[in-house]
Order: sequence, then C-alpha cells, then structure tokens
Amino acid sequence: MSSGDPLEQIGRDLARREAGRGPARDAARRRAEWMRARVEVLLKRFTEAAVREGVPYLGALVEIGPVEPDDKSVRAFQFTLRRGRHEGIVVSKDRKEIMLVGPFKRYQEEGPCNPVQLREDRMDDATIEAALETFLLAFLERSFAK
Repeated sequence: MSSGDPLEQIGRDLARREAGRGPARDAARRRAEWMRARVEVLLKRFTEAAVREGVPYLGALVEIGPVEPDDKSVRAFQFTLRRGRHEGIVVSKDRKEIMLVGPFKRYQEEGPCNPVQLREDRMDDATIEAALETFLLAFLERSFAK
C-alpha cells in the first residue's frame, strides 16, 4: 500500500487527533463503570421496596446495559437503562462531564439532555450521586407511568 492510501490517511489523521487523550478516555471509562455500579445500588432500593410490598418482579423489569463506547464520541463511554420502550442513557465524557439523556421512548427523539459538570475528576463526587438518583427517579416514574 502506498502512503497515499485513503484508509491509512484517515487512520493517521484520527490517531494524531487522539494522541495524548488516552488517560482522559480511561478515566471516563472508570467513571462510567462506577456510575453503573451506583445505579445498580440505587435500583436495588426500588426493588427492595417493591419486594416488601409483595411485588418482587418490578425490579426485574428494569435492565441496566453494559458499559460500552459512546455512540457519538470515541473518548466517552455509556450505559443504558431500559424498561419496555423507555430508555435513558448515562454518558461519561473525557472532559470532567457526564450527560444524562432521557428518559425517552426508544425509536423516538432522544432527550432531554442534562449535562453535569464535575468539580474534579473523582468518582465519589456528590454531584454525580445526586444527579444519578434524580435521573433514575425520573426514569422509573416515566417508565412505570401506566
């Protein structure tokens, strides 16, 4: 292959653009994994309340997807919440920001988008905790509305 190969050229261009951003991308992934674990803990509170009330299957109706590369940015990671057609997306970006998308009905326009700026690049930031709890509450209220 010659150095004028367009596939090689785009590979070089993207590699130059992303050079040096690996540590921030890694931090975004760790934050996404931490947030997913926090959402599991929060959802457990909902499930335990439903079990105490005699309706144990409610918690099983909510799915938390795996942490995966974000659909829009190569330096961000996301996971989804789903119940039926309802969905929410939690995105961890490489620039000390998270984005909470939804809740919305799948196959319809995503939104609303709620960006949360972090004071530091720490996973135990109380801002994240509060934002995740508010997001999960909105998701549950909307997805179980009927």
